[in-house]
Amino acid sequence: MDRVTVKLTVFFEEPFWVGVFERTEGGRLSACKVTFGAEPKEYEVQAL
Repeated sequence: MDRVTVKLTVFFEEPFWVGVFERTEGGRLSACKVTFGAEPKEYEVQAL
């Protein structure tokens, strides 16, 4: 069975807050960058 790991990193890249999602499955890495704009609310992050 393949192991799946998911990681979310949120950081401030002036002038916006940015989230980077990383997913590793079967030895392959996928990544996605999301620009939130103003400081994201917890429910906004969870909705992604």
